[in-house]
Amino acid sequence: MKDKELFKQILGLSHPWEVSKVDLDIANEEVEIEIIYKSKKGFCPECEVEYDIYDHREKRRWRHLDTCQMKTYIVCKVPRIKCKEHGVKTIKVPWAEKSSRTTLLFERFAIGLLLASKNQSKTAQFLRISFDMLHHIMSKAVERGLSRRTEEDIKYIGIDEKSMKRGHTYVSVLSDSERRRVIDVSEGRTTSSASSLINKGLTEKQKEGLKAVSMDMWKAFIKAVQKELPNASKVHDKFHIMKYLNDGVDKTRREEARKLQKSNDKTLVKSKYLFLKNPENMTDKQLSRFRKIQELNLITSQAWAAKENFKEFFRSETINDAKFFFAEWYQDIKGRSLNKMIKVAKMLIAHSDGLLNYIRYQIDNSVAEWLNGKIQEIKTVGRGFRKFENFRIAILFFLGKLDLFPQESQ
Repeated sequence: MKDKELFKQILGLSHPWEVSKVDLDIANEEVEIEIIYKSKKGFCPECEVEYDIYDHREKRRWRHLDTCQMKTYIVCKVPRIKCKEHGVKTIKVPWAEKSSRTTLLFERFAIGLLLASKNQSKTAQFLRISFDMLHHIMSKAVERGLSRRTEEDIKYIGIDEKSMKRGHTYVSVLSDSERRRVIDVSEGRTTSSASSLINKGLTEKQKEGLKAVSMDMWKAFIKAVQKELPNASKVHDKFHIMKYLNDGVDKTRREEARKLQKSNDKTLVKSKYLFLKNPENMTDKQLSRFRKIQELNLITSQAWAAKENFKEFFRSETINDAKFFFAEWYQDIKGRSLNKMIKVAKMLIAHSDGLLNYIRYQIDNSVAEWLNGKIQEIKTVGRGFRKFENFRIAILFFLGKLDLFPQESQ
């Protein structure tokens, strides 16, 4: 009797819920608490109208917080009522949410531990539950958090891609640039998947209030933004632009290295990362070799200098300043016959509106790239994800800034 009263107090139960039995299984290190409903009436979970108890469900089991070192479970045959409007329904229980396999207190503890550890496998091991059960807790938490999101004003968003697994399998990530959070994730990086992502992640009011979208020059993203967000400006951020320019430098290096090697000149052999690294991040040995190559004034060195010079574009104070700088820079690389860089420049000209919008809005994909780094950490700790939905849940759980915790009582 004392055990029953003790656990009734611990669980915070009140009439008509009563602890009927407490079983201790030393061999399996388990405590099982059986609860009964001592009333002939119950409330419909949909409309909260009171009805006579119709019948009882089969016995269910919920994992609860450990009692000392013992895994603890609540078991109960939950009553059902027969509502005139909603039919036969299971009444609410005070210790768990609908369709849950764990109690509210266990869920809160699991979510808090997972947010602290950021490691699903180790958290499941510590809690002594299956990975599937932990994933179920995460899925419910994300669903709960998304349902609680309010219709906040969003001015700037970013859209970017992230590889999910080998074989060119990508996801598209929509992020809130000001709040530094992931809004949602979609499978693939096609126009339709990007459009679906925008429509799923943003309300009509939020779409109308958007000022700008920071993004790569990926055609699918551009088409989706033009279709779904016609009033928002496209901004091609400096991170991706510098990435294209670096690619132009590397293609120049490879072409020149092949020509030099024909005459047994190995100056540019294994020099790729010298032209991708910032000099301040080089080792003394790397910096010494880089300076010697620069003294030779090779085509690759000129392409690298052109790429470095372009950084001044992003410091332009007005649109006219930016246009003037770009024209001068373009004439310079044409005069030097830097063909690979000219090809990149022509691509930038084709997307000049998005390029100049950087000067207008001064936003970039730095938040999206930071989030990409965090997503990579999630992938690494999780040792990869085979299913998209599992990947999405993990991203939103850790990076969505959602209100994940269940209410303490029903």
